[in-house]
Amino acid sequence: MGCRLVLIRHGLTYWNVKKKMQGQVNIPLNQTGIQQAKQLSENLKGYHFDVCYSSPLDRAYMTAKLALKDRNVPIHKDLRLVEHGYGLLESHSYKHWPWFRWTNEAYNYESHPERFHAPIGAETFDDVYARAQDFIDNVLIPESRQRDGILVAGHGGINCAIMGRLLDIPLEDFWSVKQANCGYTVLDEKDGSFQITYSTPVETKF
Repeated sequence: MGCRLVLIRHGLTYWNVKKKMQGQVNIPLNQTGIQQAKQLSENLKGYHFDVCYSSPLDRAYMTAKLALKDRNVPIHKDLRLVEHGYGLLESHSYKHWPWFRWTNEAYNYESHPERFHAPIGAETFDDVYARAQDFIDNVLIPESRQRDGILVAGHGGINCAIMGRLLDIPLEDFWSVKQANCGYTVLDEKDGSFQITYSTPVETKF
């Protein structure tokens, strides 16, 4: 059997609760998120990890630490795993439906990613794909050749980008594999390619 990759999304934050676009703002886990990460540790007890790579943002890094609990697994922070940068949209809320659909340019971000136009200071989907591919090419693939288990702790968007590149998911279906907070996806490697062998339920849009 080849390498097993487990990709986790961070636990809940108070900005998640308020439906605010966090992007690269360093928002910590709330108490629910902390409990989710502790439960994740229980859910992952049967998985072996040689190494962990995490977004340096606190919500992802703390999720990784809590999920690994007292295991002697090194955690490496990697800037390529930060969330999609939303520029001027960061801290804005998409809670108020339906006006959001018609007035906020972020609507297409989740509903029609192929139509999304990045606002000032934001990353395009191509930008995020490029980061994901760089991480895959220079970290994930080399590590998978010498490891049995890898844990990666990221965010909703960057995790979808990684899976999109590994599984050839088209942009219009970008969110089809989006994890809920503290959701996880298991991908097994065989002959240099990865396939999903288990996933927690995907998150419902909005």
